[in-house]
Amino acid sequence: MNAPDDSRSIRQNSLLASFQLSNRQVWLFALGRLLCQIGSGLLNFYIPLVFVNQVGLSATAVGFSIGLSSIAEVIGHFIGGALSDSPRVGRKPTLLLSIVLGIAVSGVLTVTSSLPLLVLACLLLGLGVGAYWTAADAAIMDVTAPDERSQAFAVATMADNLGIGIGVLGGGALLLQVSQTPQLLFVGCGLIFVVFLLAQTVMPETRSPVMTETTATQGILTALKDKALIILFLANALFTTYIALVSSTLPLYFTNFVPIGAASGTSVDSTANLFTWCYIGVGTVLQLPIAHFLSRFRRVRVLMLSMVLWAAGFLLIWVTGTVTTTQFAWAVTALCTMSIAATMHKPFTAAIVSDLAPASLRGAYIGVNSQSWAVGFFIGPVLGGWAMDQPQAIADNAWLIAAASTLLGLLILYGLGRIHPEADPMPAAPERLS
Repeated sequence: MNAPDDSRSIRQNSLLASFQLSNRQVWLFALGRLLCQIGSGLLNFYIPLVFVNQVGLSATAVGFSIGLSSIAEVIGHFIGGALSDSPRVGRKPTLLLSIVLGIAVSGVLTVTSSLPLLVLACLLLGLGVGAYWTAADAAIMDVTAPDERSQAFAVATMADNLGIGIGVLGGGALLLQVSQTPQLLFVGCGLIFVVFLLAQTVMPETRSPVMTETTATQGILTALKDKALIILFLANALFTTYIALVSSTLPLYFTNFVPIGAASGTSVDSTANLFTWCYIGVGTVLQLPIAHFLSRFRRVRVLMLSMVLWAAGFLLIWVTGTVTTTQFAWAVTALCTMSIAATMHKPFTAAIVSDLAPASLRGAYIGVNSQSWAVGFFIGPVLGGWAMDQPQAIADNAWLIAAASTLLGLLILYGLGRIHPEADPMPAAPERLS
């Protein structure tokens, strides 16, 4: 008679376990990432919408400018890796430097009405983003044990998603208030980064002072010789291209080609709400339960499942743009599918990198792997921006091409598991409750 109650208790305890971490510093870092992503979410989502639809620059020019930030991000990742691994600098000063750059980006965007200033802002954005993510991920690796890193990165990713959602939703409300001077939207972004800077000053330094000092060049060369890391980099470049397409191109596609906002009369506002609740919101709610459930599977297999879901999501976007009815329902389904795919990606990728990286070279390994984000966020906005400048048939079929590219990703991930099995660990199964 007690079996149903026991089963319910097991499920409840399993869910609670997904929110538990032995190191509470991870939650402090997650709070910082929340603030960072509020500002970043506002920037990434509204730069294309503001400068294409309201300032009047072409989608190709804006996409190219955003793509240039990825070139600067390459430099930022290397600088961030070198500084965060250095005993004379460390993680905390590197994070502070990246936040200062974020404040500068917001200031430049506030006064931007021409392409050269937009290019400058995007270059500064790339430098700041590159330095931030390298140091932030290294700090989480510093304070967590190997067996809980996927869960720790899930907590961090949940904070990332929540911050992006707040940034997108809040940015939409602000944009309606400053529609006559849309660049004022970025003043609010700058204020958020100022709050983040003040909060970061009280965070501890996590780099161990006893680590062996290695020059930046030596650390990068060691990471580049790791075949498993390079193969992971190739797969991650595809994942990040997909994420960039969703964040920078899909809002334009829904706003300009798919009348999902016609009922509300405010297409941009409707698109922002759709992204916030279906893509960002679903990922935020499911991040920890999914990471907890999937921790019993091999990490590369989790990434392969994520790749399959990305393919399904892009096919659903194509359906959304080509059907004549129930477009809103198709859009919701597509965004929820891609949200789950993105939820699987980062925690397990970061956990694989942390397994591969020696403790003294975490910044270098993250710096090399993070170049995949620079590659993806260059390819995605440039190709996506070009496609959005074309007739609707080309804009629609671009999503079919994106779906087909996941076949390459599956082959790369299969090769990762074959060439370096150590990068595909089988974590211990969760304890059963008696």
